[in-house]
Amino acid sequence: MLKELSEPRHLEPHLKESSAMRDFVFGFGDGINTSLGIAAGVGGADVSANIIILAALVGMFTGAKAMAVQNYLAVKTHRQLLTSEIEREKWEIENRPEDERQEIEDIYKAKGFSGKDLEMVVNKSNF
Repeated sequence: MLKELSEPRHLEPHLKESSAMRDFVFGFGDGINTSLGIAAGVGGADVSANIIILAALVGMFTGAKAMAVQNYLAVKTHRQLLTSEIEREKWEIENRPEDERQEIEDIYKAKGFSGKDLEMVVNKSNF
């Protein structure tokens, strides 16, 4: 006999959509690419190796910071958008349940459900 899917003894931690590691990887990759470009560009000038290294390091850190901040803001904005959509759907369920029921029906009809199966899915929605 199969155990229920919500087995309480097996908890599996999941990463959130945004993580510091992803920000670091994007920032580091961007910083390295920027640094190589700066080093190649400045290296063509008649300057000392110290200036080239300094320019590459400054470019790497500023590029990494910029990429990490941009990624953080993009993920934060996306999360706010999803939260807004969830709140809108909650409002529609409470204030326009028949429209929401029809929306569920249309979605599952498009997936190929019909007859009693469709009715069961729509009624399972608890409107």
